[in-house]
Amino acid sequence: MTEVAHMHETVAVRGGYAFLRAFESTPTTALSEDVVLSEMMRAGVDDPTATLNDFMAAGLLSRYGERIGLTTYGIRTALLLEAINGGDLRDVFRRLGRYDSALRMYELVREGMTTQFLSSINNRPGFSRLYFCSPWIGLDARQISMLTHAVIQSERFGSAPELIVITRPADVDGRAPDTLKPFRDLGASIFLNSRLHTKLYIREPDKSGGYSMAIVGSQNLTRSQYLELGIRINADSVMVNQLIAYFLELCNASEEV
Repeated sequence: MTEVAHMHETVAVRGGYAFLRAFESTPTTALSEDVVLSEMMRAGVDDPTATLNDFMAAGLLSRYGERIGLTTYGIRTALLLEAINGGDLRDVFRRLGRYDSALRMYELVREGMTTQFLSSINNRPGFSRLYFCSPWIGLDARQISMLTHAVIQSERFGSAPELIVITRPADVDGRAPDTLKPFRDLGASIFLNSRLHTKLYIREPDKSGGYSMAIVGSQNLTRSQYLELGIRINADSVMVNQLIAYFLELCNASEEV
């Protein structure tokens, strides 16, 4: 059985990093094989053909028709190597953000806040708590399925996540809205506050290393038909922790049902 080389061994060949860095910085996204081999020689690679095959096998490079280009994984690897070799960390972080939305700390959300939040917890499991704060809640069948799948997926990768919901009562008698059933089915803690107007959705990471994220804006946890605007906060643990503290203050000022 052939032993698979680790990534640090693959990129450690003489001239390998210099080639990746040069390729990442070029405005051309893909080159002919002859040009790639020539650029490897220019970077000091001893055996360009073998190195090309190794980089292809490792997923750093890929064929795009008759040309060869860096994969997203290859670009990330080149940028991380640049940081390790003394590059400007802020600049590297900014450039990495082009390929991973979680590294863009602040983003405008102009529509679909609910779906974007539910997509994030499906695409990136690893959360210990989900916080939902919305005066009105009304998920459609697809959104309910997304929420349920995310929770089940998180349970498989770790412990069962905690869900906390703050919303308005359905009527003057203080009854909880029927639309909360999907959350109740998942074991959510429900709080009611008739003065609530905040729209805030937070994912708190678990011990496996998930990332913190929050969306705050104008859209209720519904399928809105209005023009909405919000801000998504990615991996800013200080800000997200402040929002969690605010959320818990609302819980203390609300009635649990």
